[in-house]
Amino acid sequence: MYTLQALFTSKTRIKILTLLFTNKQYHLREISRRIKTTPIYVSKELGNLEKLDLVKKEKLANLTLYSINDNSKITEDLRSIFKKCKN
Repeated sequence: MYTLQALFTSKTRIKILTLLFTNKQYHLREISRRIKTTPIYVSKELGNLEKLDLVKKEKLANLTLYSINDNSKITEDLRSIFKKCKN
């Protein structure tokens, strides 16, 4: 179930979604560097986004890559919101 409360409770979660909506895949440490947040906290928030079915992870050799789940029911709506709110 999607709720605004579950989606937008964390500034880090918003930064992660903003980055992932660039239609690229990133590994944990790269996300951490780009949004200037510790890998532990990024990992926690990626787990939360996976539970909401907004982020998917893919294993590639020894890397785990994260990207937006385009099969989610609200991905396109969120993409539009993030695009409109971009600074």
